[in-house]
Amino acid sequence: MLSVSQAGTLSLKAHRLARMFMDVLPILASAAEEQPPALSVALAVEDFAPTLLAFAGFLLLAPSALGRIGAVLMGAGGAAKSTWKLLHAAWSIDVDWLDDLLFPLLAAGGLLLALSLHRSLRWWRWPLLLIGTGVATLAAQARSVQPAFVFATAIVIWISVLGTVRAWKHGNALAAGLFPVSVLAVIVLVPLRGHAASDALAFQWVQQGMNTMAQGIFFVAALLTYRAVKGKGKDFTDADTVDRQWPADEHTGYDGTRRYEPQGGRRRRP
Repeated sequence: MLSVSQAGTLSLKAHRLARMFMDVLPILASAAEEQPPALSVALAVEDFAPTLLAFAGFLLLAPSALGRIGAVLMGAGGAAKSTWKLLHAAWSIDVDWLDDLLFPLLAAGGLLLALSLHRSLRWWRWPLLLIGTGVATLAAQARSVQPAFVFATAIVIWISVLGTVRAWKHGNALAAGLFPVSVLAVIVLVPLRGHAASDALAFQWVQQGMNTMAQGIFFVAALLTYRAVKGKGKDFTDADTVDRQWPADEHTGYDGTRRYEPQGGRRRRP
């Protein structure tokens, strides 16, 4: 058992370590302001990992051709951003238009994917169309990607909400729980990106690792949902794969050749 003096010594050491840690962050921040570090090639290559995971997740979640087109657009936006990072890190080539493609393509593709999911779930689609049209008009008038950035962020979160509903509808509670976890993991990145030391290379690796983890969780959730929708899960229902009104008319297909007996059985007419 620790004595009072030993406990005091440990407490003092812990306090010193905490102060040392807090002192490191301003140093990193000031160094970043004086001379921002060059983007690591390894970090730029790793950036393709969350891009591919997210694209695969969007593609698996798409219930129709419209949704798959949207997933391709979203994947193209992420690939453009990752390619810009790689060119900048490896060869100091700065292709601005590749960097600028991310949010417009995310917004456009996300809108198409969300519309297809709304149709699959029998939800109204006109609110999405109105919002999307408004954002496109505002972006064109302002000649800025800021409206696309806001809409892309919102639509990606909304797609996870739709994925949660779809997974729950098809009986996969694990997938329904993983979608919100992936959203929370992305939200955690927001304060990290605004930190004073966010330009430090080590800090960028932390952010990149969390982003990869978030997209990996999203991919697993989308894969589980896909398996459930396609009938490989335990509680499969074909509501998303059959193009008909839901619920179906219970009398559909009755040909009038059967009748009920008083005892509750039924037999064919002679």
